[in-house]
Amino acid sequence: MLIQGYKKLAALILVLVLLLCGVTPAFAHDMYLGSSKWAFGKDRILSTIELDPELFQQIKGIKELGFDLDHLTDDQLHEMTTKVIQPYINEKLSVSINDRSYPEKVVKIEREGTTWIIWLKVSDLDFNWQKNKVKIAYHLLFEETNNQHANIGYIYYTDADDDSVQAVFDKTPPDLQNIFDSNNTVWDFSDKTAAIVADIATYVGLGIIHFLTGYDHIAFLLALIVIGLSTRETIKIIATFTVAHSITLLLAAMHVVNLNPKYVGSVIALSICYIAAENLLSKQVNYRLLFTFMFGLVHGFGFASVLQEYVANKSNLVRSVVSFNVGVEVGQLLILLVTLPLLYLIKKKFSLRRVTIVTSAAIFIVGFVWFVDRLFNLQLVPF
Repeated sequence: MLIQGYKKLAALILVLVLLLCGVTPAFAHDMYLGSSKWAFGKDRILSTIELDPELFQQIKGIKELGFDLDHLTDDQLHEMTTKVIQPYINEKLSVSINDRSYPEKVVKIEREGTTWIIWLKVSDLDFNWQKNKVKIAYHLLFEETNNQHANIGYIYYTDADDDSVQAVFDKTPPDLQNIFDSNNTVWDFSDKTAAIVADIATYVGLGIIHFLTGYDHIAFLLALIVIGLSTRETIKIIATFTVAHSITLLLAAMHVVNLNPKYVGSVIALSICYIAAENLLSKQVNYRLLFTFMFGLVHGFGFASVLQEYVANKSNLVRSVVSFNVGVEVGQLLILLVTLPLLYLIKKKFSLRRVTIVTSAAIFIVGFVWFVDRLFNLQLVPF
């Protein structure tokens, strides 16, 4: 009977895990990242699209040319520009001002280090920030990457000419920032207030997605609360975890403290193992708030490793970090809204200790697999 009871409980825990996976969208932690910079002047737009080699090669038509991208001749570069890149830009990227579309001309393509830079230009404009509504529609590389591409867009209001605009990109903070992805392909802005609100919403959404796809963070949270805490104790645990990861998220985003992501990921996995092992071995759990705070600091570095790839500079750092952190808390709340009622129903059928043992054993195994995979960089686990 005892074995049969554990089998039934294990099946219920499996259902819980599947439901958790069901409420999390199928996004990877690591997306194919690129960036774009847009310099809006009175009579023209100069812009760049910057892609790493892996992304650049996925543009439709480039592989078909059969060129060695590391040793392109001038003729091959011209052919690639006219036959592949310009038609692709025409199809996948558009800029409109006051609902009038303007063609983006590919001025040149160059390689800086390992980064491919596509330079674009729109000429003959009469642009005024206060009077014009701008729309950028970005659809590059979504089809090729199965919607796993994200492009960070930066807007600069400057009349710098073609020769000096790069210095503006390199040395000055952008006026606006946006993240293009398969769910956010159009950037509409007509005033700075609306743009800031959109920027905040973008980072809140990014935080939600990161937590809902951060299975390690979810496993840690589940291990913390599966021991049958009261509502007050659960609130204390969640508040402690929130305070701890908020501290290190801000410190890491500001580059005050920088840790190797490989070891951060490994320690996060180890934190999951520790809490799960404590649940298994100790009937009376002590110092849970202390360990929650200590490990929460480490999880904050994990959140920061994602955020650092999106934050442009310190001018919008605090706003971005706070917005991202709000998104993380919303994602955390969504997980709790699913798990707490399910755990309550399971505990009505099985003893609390049995629920704790089965759940913690499953979490420990998953955490240990993550720990080995991350520490030795095996890359066998897809998340």
